[in-house]
Amino acid sequence: MNDFDNWNELKKKINIKDTGPEFFPKLGEVWICILGKNIGREQNGGSDNFSRPVLIVKKFNNEIFWILPLSTKQKDIDFYYNFTDLNNEKASVILSQIRLIHIKRFERKVYDMPLKDMVEIKKRLREYLV
Repeated sequence: MNDFDNWNELKKKINIKDTGPEFFPKLGEVWICILGKNIGREQNGGSDNFSRPVLIVKKFNNEIFWILPLSTKQKDIDFYYNFTDLNNEKASVILSQIRLIHIKRFERKVYDMPLKDMVEIKKRLREYLV
């Protein structure tokens, strides 16, 4: 229960956070995002501030985005897109964990997803949404 209490306190701080003009996330970028403490098999954020890398797959306006969480674990199942990141580390995009988030959850940009990977990710995501 302590994690939920800590997450609730942090969530209150995030909610009042001022989002400055330096935050302009774009489609195909990987950002560190504060996802929080979630329930069941929903993807959590890690570390003390409940954050993890996410891929932006849709920007609706300057505040609202669809994101997909990234993981360092690769799995050979159809809703994981496995790839090697720019640091030559194994990673995956978890297609089944699409979320709508507010810009206040974004912390910092990490890198741009290579175009070939982004094209394949969007193709696979479309297959799930139809």
